[in-house]
Amino acid sequence: MDDYQHELFFEARDLSDREKEKVRRHFQKRRDSGGGDCGSIQKCGGQTYSICFKEKEDQERVLQRKFHTISLPSGELQLVVSRTTTPQNANQPSTSSLSSQTFTKTNTKGLEKIFRLDIFLLYYLRDNPRALKVLQKQLSSINCTVEFDLDEEEAVVRGDVEKGSGSAFSAAENWEIEVDRVLIGLTERYLCYHVLEPKNLKILLQDRSFVTDDIKVYTESSYAVVVGEVEVVNQKIAILEKSLPTRKELPVVEKQLQLIEEEFNREIHAHCPEVKVHRGNAMIILEGPDNEVQSGATKLDELIKKVQEKRVKLPTALLTFITSSGAISKYQARFKQRLRNPVLLEVGSDLVLSSLSSDALDEAMAALSRDLSVDNVQIQGAAAVPPDLDKVKEILIKAKNEANCRELRVDVSFIPDPSSTAAIKVRLVGYSENVNKLKEVLNDYQINQVWTEEVLTLPYPELVDCFDKILKMIGVKDTKVTIKASNIPNPCVLVSGPRCQVREVQADLNATLASLLSDTLVLDGPGAQLYFQAEGKMNKDLIESSCQVLIKEQRGVSSNVKTKTQSIRCQSNPVSQRPHLTPWSTTVNKTSLEIKLCNLVDEQANVLVVPMLNKQLKSTNIGKCLLKKAGNAIKSNFESVAANCTIAPGDVLQVAGPPSLGCTKLFFIECLPWDGFRGQSVQALSNGLKKCLDLCVQQQVSSVAFPVIGPGIVLKFPLREAIQVLTERIHQFGLSASSGPLSTIHIVIKPDNPDSEESYHEIYKHLSSNMNQGGQAIFRSLTSDLDDITMTVGGGVKLHLVFGDITNETTDAVVNTTDFVNFQNDGVCKDILTVAGPEVEAELKAAKVNQGEVFVSQSGSFPCEAILHVCGQRDAAIVEELVCSIIEHCELYGFTSVAIPAICAGMGGLDPGVVAAAIIRGVKAAISSTPLTSLTDIHLVLIKINVFLAFKEEAMQMFSTAVINRVTAPQLYQVPQQQPPSFLSLDLSSHCIVSTSQKSVFQFLGLSRKDVDDAKSKLKDLYQAQCSTQTFKKEELENLTQDDIKILEQLVETHGLYMQKDQTGQGCLTVSGLKDGVNQVMQMINTCLQGNLRREVRLREEEDLYSRVAWCILGHNGNWERLPKTANHNLENKDIARGIVDAQSIQWSVDLQRLDATRQLTGQRAKLKRLVNLPDFTLPLYWDNMADGEDFQTFVLQHSSPEYRTVKEAFKRTVQRTVMKIERLQNVHLRRAYEVQKKHISDKNKLEGGAGEKLLYHGTTQDNCDSIMKTGFNRRFAGQNATAYGQGTYFAVNASYSANPTYSKPAADGSQLMFVARVLTGIYTLGRSNMKVPPPRNDQQPHDRCDSVVDAIVNPNMYVVFHDNQAYPDYLITFK
Repeated sequence: MDDYQHELFFEARDLSDREKEKVRRHFQKRRDSGGGDCGSIQKCGGQTYSICFKEKEDQERVLQRKFHTISLPSGELQLVVSRTTTPQNANQPSTSSLSSQTFTKTNTKGLEKIFRLDIFLLYYLRDNPRALKVLQKQLSSINCTVEFDLDEEEAVVRGDVEKGSGSAFSAAENWEIEVDRVLIGLTERYLCYHVLEPKNLKILLQDRSFVTDDIKVYTESSYAVVVGEVEVVNQKIAILEKSLPTRKELPVVEKQLQLIEEEFNREIHAHCPEVKVHRGNAMIILEGPDNEVQSGATKLDELIKKVQEKRVKLPTALLTFITSSGAISKYQARFKQRLRNPVLLEVGSDLVLSSLSSDALDEAMAALSRDLSVDNVQIQGAAAVPPDLDKVKEILIKAKNEANCRELRVDVSFIPDPSSTAAIKVRLVGYSENVNKLKEVLNDYQINQVWTEEVLTLPYPELVDCFDKILKMIGVKDTKVTIKASNIPNPCVLVSGPRCQVREVQADLNATLASLLSDTLVLDGPGAQLYFQAEGKMNKDLIESSCQVLIKEQRGVSSNVKTKTQSIRCQSNPVSQRPHLTPWSTTVNKTSLEIKLCNLVDEQANVLVVPMLNKQLKSTNIGKCLLKKAGNAIKSNFESVAANCTIAPGDVLQVAGPPSLGCTKLFFIECLPWDGFRGQSVQALSNGLKKCLDLCVQQQVSSVAFPVIGPGIVLKFPLREAIQVLTERIHQFGLSASSGPLSTIHIVIKPDNPDSEESYHEIYKHLSSNMNQGGQAIFRSLTSDLDDITMTVGGGVKLHLVFGDITNETTDAVVNTTDFVNFQNDGVCKDILTVAGPEVEAELKAAKVNQGEVFVSQSGSFPCEAILHVCGQRDAAIVEELVCSIIEHCELYGFTSVAIPAICAGMGGLDPGVVAAAIIRGVKAAISSTPLTSLTDIHLVLIKINVFLAFKEEAMQMFSTAVINRVTAPQLYQVPQQQPPSFLSLDLSSHCIVSTSQKSVFQFLGLSRKDVDDAKSKLKDLYQAQCSTQTFKKEELENLTQDDIKILEQLVETHGLYMQKDQTGQGCLTVSGLKDGVNQVMQMINTCLQGNLRREVRLREEEDLYSRVAWCILGHNGNWERLPKTANHNLENKDIARGIVDAQSIQWSVDLQRLDATRQLTGQRAKLKRLVNLPDFTLPLYWDNMADGEDFQTFVLQHSSPEYRTVKEAFKRTVQRTVMKIERLQNVHLRRAYEVQKKHISDKNKLEGGAGEKLLYHGTTQDNCDSIMKTGFNRRFAGQNATAYGQGTYFAVNASYSANPTYSKPAADGSQLMFVARVLTGIYTLGRSNMKVPPPRNDQQPHDRCDSVVDAIVNPNMYVVFHDNQAYPDYLITFK
């Protein structure tokens, strides 16, 4: 009720609630009472009531009225209102300006009476001596005096009464009646009139004639009060009312109003300047002096009579187009701008044009006739029937859609000819320009677009596999012609498309292919091919680009040097066995892993793996896609094979790949739908994957592509289960002795699937953590289409495309995209400001930034020097300009690096391709316009897969000639187990060691002899610059062991070295090839020359140290990897002058002071860490050191660490909150018990998936957090948040579930807590609320129980465990 502060009082009999409401409505209506917005009627006591008004003006208007009569069901109620709680009733002859109280003094003569008068009447009596003198004279006649108290708004009347024989009370009563008569007469003689209307108030204050000796005007903040004798005041008010302006409403038809409005406004402005014109609904309102208003009304009527109309007959199709295309509003706006008078268009049976000017009508009609047209084109013959008719329709519809991309410009309809089935009429209607263009398209198709196909024989069969590169090299322009190389029926090129273009392309290709030159370059050994497939690939590509040639590797040819590696003769040496060190060891398994983002049917691999159900090709979506692309070819191949075999779950059906697919074979795995746990369905899928890999090895396949099989709508596997089966099987394959020729395994993810990002992160996590096993590297490399890309784009500036979170960047400057208004909406802005802190947010809120400007703020807690804030306005042009401004600001402030997000691609809603083009153009423009002296690194940080791929495509096109490096995991090599070898004596007197007989052969294709010769010379010089030669004496080779010989052979094979016996007969051995390989051979032989005793001592030292101290190196995937024993020993003893060699045989130089390692060949850097194991506990590699006797410690992760990024990215896949802090929890007791339980479950479930360790989430509160960190998860507290699936400890698959405030209760500052826990799920089943332990797996073995229970067998979201040691709290996330 604080809004209703202006109170009035009245007396009345007892009122019911209904009557109170009727009284309240009376005071609420201004026309009835003068009042307004008011509160409810309140009883003050006795028969006194109060009512409060919101506005003081409403209160004053109510007081102006003497009486208020209200009709009630019981009769009329008359009220008198007052500012005091003692109002007069309606029967007293007084006004609302008067109320009184009478007091009798203690002596018998003195009386006084207090009257509450209107304050403005008191002012008037004070300021008008004549009126005051009249009042005083009247009171004097009855022996009274009066005194005014303006503060209390009172008049105090005093008088004496002589005491007579009568009662004193009778005399006082008569005195009071006389006084009342005088005061009531006063209030009836004078009137206090409140002027509230702003217009009246303005006139009153401007007209000084209102104030006279007998009339006074008193002003308040929003009103004025006129006080004087009633008749005089009423005369003045009447004059005031007459001086108000005249208002006249003139109805006008909307159509006429549009035509005359502009002309009418000009006339009014010129001839009636005092008149104000307002436009209402179908009317014009004039306000001003009466004569000018009348003149304006006359002018309006004259203009309406001048309106002219013109009717035009048009075809119905054109009238329909004018209506649907919005042409009416377009032309009306155009005519209004260009013609003297507006023209109005209406469409009915005819086109009606209206205007004030006949000239304007003629010009408008001419424009419409010129701009709009209808045309009918006759199509006959083959073009009028399918399939050519379908092509005609497709071409026309496409041209129509292009013309109509911004607005409807043209329409097309096809009208069959009733007299002939081989004829059809095409009706084109719209703007003449577009109608004519579509006619040209139609005529062009009938003349030139007849489809044809020609065959060109290739001069070299090997051109089939690389014909796309040939086209790029010879500069074939993009046309509508399809050019495809094929081996069927012989090496040729199929050219198909419109006849005229096919002939042109055919002629160009024939001329170019005829001039194509071919030559070969032969280099000793296979090392050249190995080099140019790996480190030298980019250089080879540069030679191809600069010399305009194509360099193709061919199968090696035999060498003239006789090979005798198999005849090395070794004799056992009776000397005691010696240990041997293997820093030079290399892998036998050379398989690389590649994560590809594409459709499986578009992947280029020797074998594609496809799931199927019940031996049906179309049983899965992948099968349907294959059928759609390959058609009857794959259908017939599949059916012919399937008809002749019986398939069981887990079996593989081998089908030949049709030419339309990029494979030679398809392996179909017979699968089972998900059965609710890791049972038969998982076993069948795992067996099928294993058979596919084994078949690849048996059939000498070099590449195979796997999709993630299972999570579709048919098989219904949980996504993570499907990924786990696939990655486990690939891991087991990597552990096998040899992969044969299988060099690449592709894991294919469809990028437009809803779960593609989760699939990518899960697959990468599983594969990257399984690249090593027991200190051995089991795969060559792991790459993906989302690997970071670095390209040198000019002036030494490097552009980095980074797939990740911008809050993980540590550049000098970081760009924040914001609208400068909403800072707490989920997205980049909220994440950056949360890390930066409230000071930066406050600075940003106070900023006043114009469109297109860059605002530079302090960095706060963000690990950079400054934050650059921009708003892209959802406009690609502004985004491009902002990128240029960002780079200019970096130069101005001297920043060397900057991180920029995809501005407006997220919350801004722009298409990623549009944003990518704008930002890349901005970068190119900035670095091209002015040489950069400070800025050297520009990071484009992209958090979404589709955004990264769009930027990658755009950058490759924009900087096609740039030097590009893909930042991937380094090439990995396997280190054989260290076995104590036996001494062998090597007889070199009659045998020699040489490399394999294969040579490296390169074919060169070019358009000129000079180009080919230059390319051959550059490639040869480039390779020879990477080579060296080393000769070893017989004495240095005699003590090589059998294991040494095997390692030597591996080095020769892996590095493609060339080795042969010296022809002088001295038993020397010459090694030549790549420097790295020769150096490794030299290291191996030199190491083997060391003494036996030192080896044994060193081995014991290494073994002892390895159990106590663990030196680790941070791998590319963000995981800590333990270094081999030799490197471990060297680092501990600071023996690092020659660097160290990791488990992948990569050579590193070391800076122990900074705990930093640098790869010697590439300059790649990695962090080192030293862990000291506790006497009774081996620390996990990702932990930090703990002191002896210290059982528990927490470590806050640095925002820039890979560990922090990994945990945060997994959390943010389902939770759009800001991570404030991540802590690693190191509890020795809990981890020891967890590892014991893990081994127990793993051994128990050895044949069924092992322990099933998963990283899951558990929401918690501040009260429970400390207990869980120190004592672990306690199932005895089950029931705090329900026990729907059993009385155990609950863990969620997705962080979003645990982030619910029910489980993660917010603290006072709004922050929440969540554990990331390692949980052993093992074999699970569906849970029930009454379970205290998991149920038995089968009735025959009641003691063999499941390990956990879930909320749903298919794709579980919740796991429940009943053993406290079955879960370990690994990390604690604080978020907000």
